Amino acid sequence: MKKVYITSIVALVVAAGIGAAAWSVSSSPTPAAPPKTTVAQSSQTQHRDDITYTATAGISSLEQLKHEASDVVTKQSSYGEYVDSIEGYAGGTDGKYWSFYVDGVMSDVGANSYIQKGGEHIEWKFQKL
Repeated sequence: MKKVYITSIVALVVAAGIGAAAWSVSSSPTPAAPPKTTVAQSSQTQHRDDITYTATAGISSLEQLKHEASDVVTKQSSYGEYVDSIEGYAGGTDGKYWSFYVDGVMSDVGANSYIQKGGEHIEWKFQKL
């Protein structure tokens, strides 16, 4: 009888331990899943046909343009380096070409020759000339 009594107590203790462990796991807060990051994607490529910025002193307008816009393509001519394409808009498309303005006036020198004083309003336009 003593053996049955001890076996019953051991079984009861084991059952209580398993039940307590199961209760502890089920009552623990479940860690929240990290929020999902959503990246918006467009099926169309966006192009700019007008780019403006404030001039940085001591560098050419061409040099700053290369920092302000993506995919700037230049070519060499007998007059020097010129901007052929910016962000996919290539000179000659629909009779338009890139030109740049300093404080609202079309520049009479090439962008690589114009060393900025700093603070000027520089604007690049893709337009018919």
